[in-house]
Amino acid sequence: MTKRAVYVVDDEEPVRRALKLMLTVGGYSATAFYSGAALLDAAADLPPGAVLLDVRMADMDGIEVQRRLASLGIALPVIVMTGHGDLAVAAAALQQGAVAFLEKPFSRPVLADALEAAFLKLDSPAAYEERRGGWAARVAALPEEDRALLASVAAGLSNEKIAQRLGIGPTLVEVRRARLFAELGVDTIGEALRMACAAGLQGPEALRDTT
Repeated sequence: MTKRAVYVVDDEEPVRRALKLMLTVGGYSATAFYSGAALLDAAADLPPGAVLLDVRMADMDGIEVQRRLASLGIALPVIVMTGHGDLAVAAAALQQGAVAFLEKPFSRPVLADALEAAFLKLDSPAAYEERRGGWAARVAALPEEDRALLASVAAGLSNEKIAQRLGIGPTLVEVRRARLFAELGVDTIGEALRMACAAGLQGPEALRDTT
């Protein structure tokens, strides 16, 4: 059986090495690129696969790499990797069509879930859009106060700013966020943001719409 291909793009060699090992152990065929430009140079000749793309790189950031892949008509599903607190950047990548974002460091199960979504989009775009529709429906079914909380989280607001915006205490923000994640059936902020973006809950407009 042919292994699924994953293309790792990160300008830090230790990260590339660690991810290649994690992917290989997970049964994937992993190829690493040291820059976005290196991926773009090779992309037209690559077999179908998923791209694991860092957004903070020196020569060209991941958002620009994602734009250029799209402009070239190269339909490799993208999973973006960010550092802690880069939610605004992650939301921008999701708006551009990324299937998921992973906040470093991430576990093997979290990576496997993101790759499953990437390969679903690659193999069956209609099924992938149906899944996104399900995410959007679950968000739409939330009470208004929970939608406002999810929009605030997706906008990258701190707990203190969320508390000020919603008129509650920071401790209650934590309690309500844990309840919200349980209601949505997600464990990570990455999964929550993916659902928020599917429902159009990201950016300043979403904050105004839920006020």
